Amino acid sequence: MQPKVLLHVWRFLVALVALAATAGEADAQFRTDCSTASAAAAGVSVGRSSSYFDLSQGVVEPDERGSILIRDGMYLGGRVDLPVAGPWRARVEGSMANWRAERQIYGADFQLVGTDTLGDVKARQIVGMIGLQGGRSPVCAYVLGGGGIYSISYRAASLRRPGVALTAGIEVPTGDHGAVQVDVNLHIINTGVRDPVASSAVLAASLAVGWAYKF
Repeated sequence: MQPKVLLHVWRFLVALVALAATAGEADAQFRTDCSTASAAAAGVSVGRSSSYFDLSQGVVEPDERGSILIRDGMYLGGRVDLPVAGPWRARVEGSMANWRAERQIYGADFQLVGTDTLGDVKARQIVGMIGLQGGRSPVCAYVLGGGGIYSISYRAASLRRPGVALTAGIEVPTGDHGAVQVDVNLHIINTGVRDPVASSAVLAASLAVGWAYKF
């Protein structure tokens, strides 16, 4: 991976670890607040998603003058949260993201002279996760882990593969039945080196804000 890509991945991992630590420490100190089972909820979220992979040579036109980058894009998700027992909670989530493919064109002196948009890479996924919540009411933090099925398509090429999903977030109630949720998500998709992806795995990270209705 390029250093810039590693930096972005590191930032998302730091955010995940920080939220996980907050949840664990808060749960130990305020066991009576967020350790009880929460109500079932359904909601939506919106944010930004970044991905880290290269497109395979079979799906893009070769051009020695430039390089192809995958830019971040909009993230949209819908989820159902379910109580399990005590501080344990589960989530089923379906989400989508569009990542813009961009060719950077360089001149004879290797200076950037222009860019060309090559279309969008479309990512779709449905995942199931389970984890713990903790904190001091009214703010609860949670850490979830699991996996699911991911679909990645670009132009005429597409693949469907399994992957791992990790989420860390906080939840703040709004009114009697509503709650605002802020999530950091990390997806590790086992692509298996097939079009339209040129690597054996895709890393995708997102930061999303959503609202959920608690039943």
